[in-house]
Amino acid sequence: MNIKNIIATVALFAAAGSSFAQQTEFVAPDAGFKPALTRAQVRQELAQAYAQGNVVQRQHDGQDTQFAGSTQSREQVRAEAARASQTRHAGDVNDLYFGA
Repeated sequence: MNIKNIIATVALFAAAGSSFAQQTEFVAPDAGFKPALTRAQVRQELAQAYAQGNVVQRQHDGQDTQFAGSTQSREQVRAEAARASQTRHAGDVNDLYFGA
């Protein structure tokens, strides 16, 4: 009796598992794609675009990172930071982050 139950359970699980096995409906977006250019040609065109400044990242204003110019030297900034660290008191109630 025990063997019959085990065989029936295994058969039920096998049937249930195969009922969920389906063909996926996903089709790869590049299925059947035939390139018109070789990889070397694409790289050459990209190098030309970089040389001419015609890459996509440079076609739109404000998209590239622009750093603000500094009027102080590195030594001046370090000296200012040292002075500020000496005058700051940790736990000052009037400070915005007084807990630090």
